Amino acid sequence: MVSTLVVILISLAFAYLLSEISKKIGLPRVVGQIIAGIILGIGLIKSYLFTPDNLDILAFLANLGIILLFYYVGLETNFKVLTKNAKKSILISLFNTSLPLILGFIVMRFIFNFDIIASIIVGVALSVSAQSVSIDLLEELKMLKSKLGSTIISAGAVDDAIELILVSILLSFFHIVISNLTPLRLMLDITIFIAIIVAARLWFLPFALKFFDRENSSTARFMGSLIIVLIIASLAEYLGVGTLIGAMVAGIIIRQTIFKEESIPNWEEHDMARSIHIIAFGFLIPLFFVWIGVNTDLSVLIENIWFIILLVLIAVVGTVGGTALAIKLNKGTWKEGFILGWGLNPKGDIELVIVALALEAGIITGSIFTSLVAMALITTIISPIVFKMLVSKKGKKIIHT
Repeated sequence: MVSTLVVILISLAFAYLLSEISKKIGLPRVVGQIIAGIILGIGLIKSYLFTPDNLDILAFLANLGIILLFYYVGLETNFKVLTKNAKKSILISLFNTSLPLILGFIVMRFIFNFDIIASIIVGVALSVSAQSVSIDLLEELKMLKSKLGSTIISAGAVDDAIELILVSILLSFFHIVISNLTPLRLMLDITIFIAIIVAARLWFLPFALKFFDRENSSTARFMGSLIIVLIIASLAEYLGVGTLIGAMVAGIIIRQTIFKEESIPNWEEHDMARSIHIIAFGFLIPLFFVWIGVNTDLSVLIENIWFIILLVLIAVVGTVGGTALAIKLNKGTWKEGFILGWGLNPKGDIELVIVALALEAGIITGSIFTSLVAMALITTIISPIVFKMLVSKKGKKIIHT
């Protein structure tokens, strides 16, 4: 039997190796990390490496990674960015989010006869985009400060806001299903949670952040930020709001507190975000993607190949087509719209959290889970390739004007 320590070592090392290979060939790192998990999840390899105890520990680390991911999303949520090109960004986000969501729901509900909740989950998974992948792509092409890059970032910020609302609703529903709460009890708990958060923002957080900052130590700030997020996440879990919503809210209010309190240096927020980014994206989140891969059944991929192709088509047509339509309505060109659409098309982070939680709650089957993982992988692979081609051949004028 392979020890848990060796399993974590192999998982992390293999994820790093394949993520580096992915990066070398121009693909996002997440592709390599998920493929690493899929390979480790192959029959003989999985039976040799993993025991129920090992899988439980990997799942725990993966869940901790998700908490830090949502905390980091909260820390990085900059509401000022939403005001840049607000009208254009909101129009893009409404179209490139609603179109794949509606298409996905209709196809799943009325063609494949999924139940309403499973259809909604599939629709949301098809509509959510991975802005982190888009930003990495812009950095690689040195386009972050270009007109195109600015539009993608501002539209992505509005996308994130819409996605946070959708994800919050879904996470609350998952918690109702798992905990057998009544909607009335959930509303009461949410009200209590909001009241506590307001009080924490006004009194507790300023005091706590100054306390952890008294030694002017990155280590103390990091530990303090973890304590704060775990307190708020645990409170959210206890009140039935959900751990991940609590973690995300913690990040948002910590950022807002730091920027509004003159006695707390603004660089502290960046220091916290950087520390969380290192531990999350350097250790825990790769293990989450490995866990996703390990739970992906290769035989299902082959059996459901046409269903997966349909999911990819809905995701691409909905996101790229919705973006292009929004740009055209905003008096832009179809060319600009298609390039922006492919820049916003990658999947591969929050939607995988959604489908993993839906699988855990028994709302979707392993077959649907595997198909959605494959959809995320395929869109994340093809989007950077198509985006680079469009930019190099057709986008020069659009990039610099």
